[in-house]
Amino acid sequence: MAHIRTLATLGRAGREDAGVKVRQPLARLVCVVPTHGASSKGAQARAEGMLSELSPLLAAELNIKKVEFISSADDLVTLKAKPNFRSLGKKFGKDTPLAAEAVQALSSDALREFEAGKPLYVSVGNESRELGHEDLTVVRTASGELVVKEEGGYFAALDSVVTRDLRLEGLAREIVSRVQRLRKELGFAVSDRITLFIAGGAEIQEAVNAFQKWIADEVLALKVRVGEQIDGTHATHTFDLDGQSVEVALERVG
Repeated sequence: MAHIRTLATLGRAGREDAGVKVRQPLARLVCVVPTHGASSKGAQARAEGMLSELSPLLAAELNIKKVEFISSADDLVTLKAKPNFRSLGKKFGKDTPLAAEAVQALSSDALREFEAGKPLYVSVGNESRELGHEDLTVVRTASGELVVKEEGGYFAALDSVVTRDLRLEGLAREIVSRVQRLRKELGFAVSDRITLFIAGGAEIQEAVNAFQKWIADEVLALKVRVGEQIDGTHATHTFDLDGQSVEVALERVG
């Protein structure tokens, strides 16, 4: 469970960076969990099996359609080296600018090997010198469109692209949340069945029609009626949903 809690924290941070609310469903989260402590292939396989079993919890927590676990973050992030000019100056003197250029040109593979403990050399002119951790800082940047968050060997890479279908589902979830809140404010009993009236623009109507049965089940509505406006015989309540005006009315049944 500690793995899942850490990944959930990183996933929420990724949503914040992307500016996507948790109520908005997203398609995919790609995760990496550090393997230290899994001393054998069997132990690693057991750990991966446990994570697969717990992935539905992570998906529900972050409102993600699919959670994937991969063994390495190499495809998720690109490594770049930022030179420390003061430290390099002690080794390269007047050739420090050339050494800094060589550091900046280091490949991701070379930097990963360096982080794993292998020696790292750069050549300036005819001279090659070994670099230490004081000579550079390794900076990670996300590869592709995924929003990547990392902590202590854990990686959570979020696909933050909101497709049309995901957008409509997100609107439907927001509508359900507002209607549930309104039920409480109006003093409806938990078991009360209702007829739900919803009025809004074309996108709101599309979202309600696409998820009408789910909305009805969530708010205990025997009927869901949607259109551009609600007739004047019902008391209506209006709220803003992503810049769109939505009008709803609830009628107790029975």
